[in-house]
Amino acid sequence: MKRLLVLVCFIYIGIGQITSQIINVESKRIATDTLGFSGTMGMSMSASRFTQSYVAAELSSQVQWKTNKNLYLLLGDFQIVNAGGESFNNSGFGHFRFNSKFSTKTSLELFTQLQYNSVTKITARFLNGAGLRFKLSPYETAKVYWGVAAMYEYEELSDPQIINKDIRLSTYLSFTLAPVKTITLRNTTYAQPLTGDFNDYRLLNNTTLRFGITKNLSFSTDFSFLYDSRPPIDVPNINYQVKNGLNYRFD
Repeated sequence: MKRLLVLVCFIYIGIGQITSQIINVESKRIATDTLGFSGTMGMSMSASRFTQSYVAAELSSQVQWKTNKNLYLLLGDFQIVNAGGESFNNSGFGHFRFNSKFSTKTSLELFTQLQYNSVTKITARFLNGAGLRFKLSPYETAKVYWGVAAMYEYEELSDPQIINKDIRLSTYLSFTLAPVKTITLRNTTYAQPLTGDFNDYRLLNNTTLRFGITKNLSFSTDFSFLYDSRPPIDVPNINYQVKNGLNYRFD
């Protein structure tokens, strides 16, 4: 019953970074033609007591600086879920990404990331990567991007304690539809195979539907599906998550 209660709260409140083995940076880019500084912030907290006490909290932020040629993107997220005095999820990540345009259709991407997640037994994961990003569509209301990168991954797992040091490929295909100004649909698929063994891979598909409420406030529904061919011991191959939330944008 306690685990069912937590699962229901995951679905309706959106707390719990279950699929955070791959961070979907595409869904966190701030689409704007305005140069300079912009960002979004989100915070939520929930507490209840029926047969069990339940507390959940999340704090997230996205900040970017855009020039004619370059984009600097900084992401942060922290989440905690506690039910009946037992911690079900304690997770967080920080991600920094730099984009520099070679042309109107091609840009260089450099990124670094640090994360942890108790649900998927990640004590610490550190990434450094570089790659290229290609714009495949000329339409502003139907944007399509493809990216490919190589990254170094240092990973510490718990129960049992394991340290992995690997080189992975990271490729994604992302499209964004904006039929009207207040509605945006974005879908991104990531694939991250191990360079030395393509049978060891992760797949993430993420779909986000966002409705504008005011100029700066919007409501979003987000669905993520993750498949890991070789997850940590006792962690399932397939994980999914549904999140609903409000987002405030400042620029």
